[in-house]
Amino acid sequence: TPEELAALPHDDRGTTILVVHWTLTSFATIFLALRIYSKNLVGRKLWWDDHILIAAWCLIVITSALTTCLVTESGLGHHSYDLYISDLARYIIIISVRATMTITVTGWTKTSFGITLLRLTSGRTKAFVWFCILSINATTIVSAIIPWAQCVPLSKTWDPHMTGGECWAPRVGTKIWIGLGAWNAMMDFVLAALPWRILRDMQLRTKEKIGVTVALSMGVIAGATGIAKCVALPNLGAGDAYNEVELFLWDITEGTVTLMAACIPTLRVLVRE
Repeated sequence: TPEELAALPHDDRGTTILVVHWTLTSFATIFLALRIYSKNLVGRKLWWDDHILIAAWCLIVITSALTTCLVTESGLGHHSYDLYISDLARYIIIISVRATMTITVTGWTKTSFGITLLRLTSGRTKAFVWFCILSINATTIVSAIIPWAQCVPLSKTWDPHMTGGECWAPRVGTKIWIGLGAWNAMMDFVLAALPWRILRDMQLRTKEKIGVTVALSMGVIAGATGIAKCVALPNLGAGDAYNEVELFLWDITEGTVTLMAACIPTLRVLVRE
């Protein structure tokens, strides 16, 4: 009844979602611009790891724009009973596209850092880095297509009232995401630990060696955000859209933080200069 509805909480975290998304997008833009500037400063051309980061940044900007549409057009950040969705199919499609993009961003930024490590490795260590890169991309591809693979026919994904067709049981996709997300978070910690092994025997001053190693180990922060996202994933489809806000915050955080972590080693040039 109207009286019962009025007695319910009417929280709104839409502004928080927008501030977090666009603040992190701005920081990612600054870090990437400084990375490119640093390479130009020392006369180095952009390599594959740079181009992958640029592509990931483009997806970050698109993700923030899509999230802005969800907040302004549908009231994302409110409780489910306060959402004002005029076109359910459009809402679900934007949610699915956004999920695919945030997952892809995370995979690409991790891949970029792995490609950077390939330049510093050889032999078995290099083969292991390739294994990490391939496994990250395999899990990324599977995770990215989950929003589009849960229903047959595909159109039932954004039209749940369609007669006929079948969809996965509730939370199957979420459980797969948690498992794959945990694997990728572990890969972050593995790739962050590799520089300590790679640079251990290099002929560098102790201060320089520590600085390079720490800079290359910033992926630990990305791994921590990945774990936080896995913790927030069970809120997906929990019955109230308001509970999903944490997931919207952590998935953009994981991608942007991973991008910034991948840029930090190159920014040492600015510090040195």
